Order: sequence, then structure tokens, then C-alpha cells
Amino acid sequence: MKNSRRSFIDRTKQFMWDISGAFGDIGVLFPIAIALIAKNGFNPTALFLMAGLFYITSAYYFKITMPVQPLKAMAAIAIASGLGYEVINAAGITMGVILLLISITGLSVKLGWFFPVSVIRGIQLGLGMMLIKASASLMNDEALVSLASGAILITSVFIIKRIPPLIPIIILGIILSLKGIQPAAIGPVALTLGLPSLNNLWTGFIILVLPQIALTFGNAIVATEATGKMLYGDRAGRLTLKAIPMSMGLANIASGIIGGTPMCHGCGGLTAHYKFGAASEKSGYIIGITLIVLAVLFGSSALYIISAFPKGILGVLLCYVGVQHSLFIKDILYEKQATFIALTVAVLGFLTNNLTIGFLAGIGIHFGLKTFTWTMNLLKG
Repeated sequence: MKNSRRSFIDRTKQFMWDISGAFGDIGVLFPIAIALIAKNGFNPTALFLMAGLFYITSAYYFKITMPVQPLKAMAAIAIASGLGYEVINAAGITMGVILLLISITGLSVKLGWFFPVSVIRGIQLGLGMMLIKASASLMNDEALVSLASGAILITSVFIIKRIPPLIPIIILGIILSLKGIQPAAIGPVALTLGLPSLNNLWTGFIILVLPQIALTFGNAIVATEATGKMLYGDRAGRLTLKAIPMSMGLANIASGIIGGTPMCHGCGGLTAHYKFGAASEKSGYIIGITLIVLAVLFGSSALYIISAFPKGILGVLLCYVGVQHSLFIKDILYEKQATFIALTVAVLGFLTNNLTIGFLAGIGIHFGLKTFTWTMNLLKG
């Protein structure tokens, strides 16, 4: 009897950690989703339905909780320029086709050679710095809420370590959200299936796909594989340079046809889920089912519901993930050359708000130094 009771308590505790890990990346997903729905006219049912399905299928295949995020460079450009969802859908389909091609041909594995550890750590550090910067505006909007949720998070992580970090914060967020949620229609928004026009495909490719390609390969493929292996070890065995673009490629083609937003995995989101308690694929199922319920039952009022969630809490989560992600650089700090390259990638990416620029600079320095060393050794020999 005691053993069965202890087993029930252990399973309950683990389930609470799974819930905590499931919502670890909402600090990225929710703010971008709100902007895409409100400013670019996205169908909330299509957006959250495809995100939920992508979470579940990727968790099932990879056997860990894989993050699902809107393609950030695409989203930023689209939101700033006010592009219609038709063009963004077309760009997502184009990106999906490109990702499928580099996966099927094995090009993604070969291209991975151009990403030395120093450059990967630089991408991770740069992204962490950008997440911390982005969190500041969210926390400033609701300073008191940010202070309260920050205190709860610090207490959960460093003092009372038995409590899953996000559980008390989610409870606080739900309580604070109740006053902001307005009664609205129940049910989904009708889906509209369709293929993009040639004009939208071209516009999406030029304006959205080209600025996104290098960032996607660096952050969502190479750095995600490296981050997954660091965090999950052998459990991330299916996380490969071929499987990751295949997963994103299929998801983006389907999402574009149904009307959802272009999506990716990402090393920052992987860190977020893991650090908040996602020890297996179960957290992926939980957040996936949650998003599908939001899409199907509350699609008509989804924007009101997620907009009511306190920005201060989202900012604190984003800041914590940014700090944790930045700390990956620790394992190369003893190598001066690698540290210099990583810092160059990170700082340039952060200052220009474009990790592609940092990546190109880091690659140039890395291979330039290798060539110089090889030439000097050849001359000496």
C-alpha cells in the first residue's frame, strides 16, 4: 500500500514537472503569435492548430520535447512591414521545400561542417543576449508583475528546488489573466485551404525567405542539434542534421497550405523547455494538446485569451531562458581563439540584431585563421 502511494506521489510530481517544462517557451511563442494575428491577419485556429500538431508529431518522433516557434526573422520583417498572411504562407511553403531538399540530398549534413563549435557557441550566446534584450520591454510594461514572478522563479530554481519552476508562475498568470479575458464566441475560426500564387511565392522568397535561410540553418538546425545533445545526451539520438530540416520542412508545407504561420525548432526554445522541467517528450504532448484545444474550442477568442496573459511574466521567462542559453559558452572559455570567435559572432549579431552577420564574420575568422596556420606550417616545413 505504501509503495503504491509513493508511486502515485512520484508520478504526480513528475507530471507537475512535465507541465512546467511544457510551457517553458511561451515567452517566445505567445508574443509573436499575438502580433501575427493582430497585425498580419492570421487565422488563430490555423496558427495554433498547426503549432500544436507540430509539437505532438515532433515530440513523438524525436522522443524529447522539441520547441515550436514562428520563424523569427520572417515574423519580425512581416510584422514590421504589415505583409498579409498570404505572402507569409507562401514564404513558409518555399522555406519548407528548401528544408526538405537539403535534408533529402544530405546537403544539410555537409553544410554542418561549416559550423565549428566556436561559431555555434557564438550563435547561442548571441541569441541569449537578444532574448534578454527582448525581455526588457515586456518586463517594463508590468514592472510589479515582473518583480513578483521573478522572485517566485528565483525561489523555485535556487531555494525550493522541489517545486517545478513554472507551476507557481503559471498559477499567478492565470489568476491575473482572469480579469483581462472578455467573454467571446466559443468555437474555431473556419480554415481556408489553398496554394499560393506565383506572385506571392516570389514576393515571399525575396522579402522573407532570403533573410531567414542562414539564421534557420545556424540556429534552428545546427545549434539545435548541438544544444539537444548537450542537454539530453543519448536521449537526443534522433536529433540529427538530416532529421531536423525534414521535420521543419514537412511542417511548413502543411502549415502554409492550411493557413498557419511558418515555424521552426530552435536552440533557445529547446533550452527553455528543458530548464523548466521537460525531461522527455511528455511536455511536448501537453503543450501540443493545449494549443489544439485553444485552436478548436477557443479559436474565435484566442487572441483575447493569450493577450490577457501578463507580459511581465512572459518577460521574466524570456530573460531566464536568455541567461541559461548564454551560459553554453562556458565549455570553450579556456580556448582563447574559440572564445574570441564566439564573442565576435555574438556581439555582431546582437548589435545588428542579425545573427547571420555574426555567423558570416565568425566563419570568416575561423577559416581565415586555419588557412593562415596551414600556410605558416607549410612555409616552415
